[in-house]
Amino acid sequence: MGSRSDTTTERLRPSPELIAALRAGKTSLRQERAGLSLREKVRQVIELQRLQYPLLARQRVLRSWERPWEIEP
Repeated sequence: MGSRSDTTTERLRPSPELIAALRAGKTSLRQERAGLSLREKVRQVIELQRLQYPLLARQRVLRSWERPWEIEP
């Protein structure tokens, strides 16, 4: 009979179907992003910077170069 930790580990392990679906989604997203224009890629980077900034600022004082860019693509 297996230990309790073995049972818990089995329940937390993702199914092969889930792993395959996640990998397919990652590949699809990568292909989609590769086809974007440079302008759109920069817009996405700026958007991510603006989302991340408040989270980082709560943890520590940020340096000037860590602030989001003040530009519009």
